[in-house]
Amino acid sequence: MAPNDLLGRLRTRLPDGARAALNRALYEIAYRIPAVAGSGFFNGGLMPLSQELMELPGLGGTPSQANLYHFVMLDQLAGLVWEPARLLEIGCGAGGGLLYARSAWPRSALTGIDASGSAVAAARRRLGEAAGVTVMRARGEALPFPDGRFDVVISIGTLTNVGAGAFLREAARVMAPGAFLSLSAGTGWSAEHYAAMLEREGMAAGLALVRFEEITAGAMAAIEADAEAHAAMIARLPFFLRGQAREWAALPGSVRHARYLAGARRDMAAVFQRVA
Repeated sequence: MAPNDLLGRLRTRLPDGARAALNRALYEIAYRIPAVAGSGFFNGGLMPLSQELMELPGLGGTPSQANLYHFVMLDQLAGLVWEPARLLEIGCGAGGGLLYARSAWPRSALTGIDASGSAVAAARRRLGEAAGVTVMRARGEALPFPDGRFDVVISIGTLTNVGAGAFLREAARVMAPGAFLSLSAGTGWSAEHYAAMLEREGMAAGLALVRFEEITAGAMAAIEADAEAHAAMIARLPFFLRGQAREWAALPGSVRHARYLAGARRDMAAVFQRVA
């Protein structure tokens, strides 16, 4: 832990509820900083880069972060989805993923939600007057939409923060019969146990687990590839956020990076289908 990481030391002394509240507050503050709001992404990445990865103006972030979206939206749904009529992203951050989706599926009606009002404001600035895109503030466990609204739901990382049961139940509620949910998430569980948990929680929510893959090797390769760029961005943050930002980015030397190296943290990707 860095000597000036006062928040990190405070977090270790807080109960779970207070720690979660602190994380939400830091997430909100982070998106008020131009370096973060302008990055386009608040997710990890995936390597190697897909040959079909699109280079878009205004996308922000690093190519590996866009590549994780490409994987979740296109590779994971290959052969299952062509172009959805209505797509929802849960945890859209500053809108980089929605901008990528706009180019991948230009005829789709896109909706993004995020728990951070600052993130929503950044996404709206990034997307500008893009036709057929709506961004609003909401939480993944309380979606402000009617039942059966969406044909595809995507999400990167939000399930980890919300919890699988609450996340899957609410995602299933807003999915049309036969619709697909494609996501990635980090966990300390083994791939075998995590897949079993997702299958169990998905079944309880009315979702069938149709694809599952561990993507830890690709996620770690992206961490290493992006370390220099992320360290440079973190150096521009207020000092009190730098320690937490290093953890979010899993920079070498951080606790999260050490957990990856020790096999105590892994990344998974999954696709569910809404059972009619």
